[in-house]
Amino acid sequence: MAVRMIVVVIAALVIVGTGFTYHLASSVVGARSNFDEQVMQWVEERTTITQVDSIDEYRGKQSYAVVLGKNKVGTPVVAWLTDKTAAFDRMDRAVPRKNVETAVLKSFPEATITHIVPGLENEKRFWEVTLKDKDGRFRYVHYDLFSGALLASYVLSPTF
Repeated sequence: MAVRMIVVVIAALVIVGTGFTYHLASSVVGARSNFDEQVMQWVEERTTITQVDSIDEYRGKQSYAVVLGKNKVGTPVVAWLTDKTAAFDRMDRAVPRKNVETAVLKSFPEATITHIVPGLENEKRFWEVTLKDKDGRFRYVHYDLFSGALLASYVLSPTF
């Protein structure tokens, strides 16, 4: 009788856990889908981008939806969008992402790159690279989008 009760409790916990996991995953996917749909609407209404290659987020003093793609004439472009603003630039003038990755891995050989996105702060355009170093700390490194010059580096130490 006790074994049967334990099996029933474990089965109930598994079912509840699976339901919770499904609900959490579907709400996250749904939120991301809603974000992408909103950004695509902004792209159609406020930009000349005709081919969207990626949609990402930059979170600094101001958060932006970052859209990389091509405009009507095929020029690679980036757009930083919010519900009220839009900023643009040409990516054919920018330092390529691969060059930024190479520079980061040369400067931080034991780190893992977790995110690279074009950032925008006070009209300054840059590549923001998020790294996790060998000590588990996160680093944010900013390189000028057009020259590749190192602009800033921040380290977040984990709290225990």
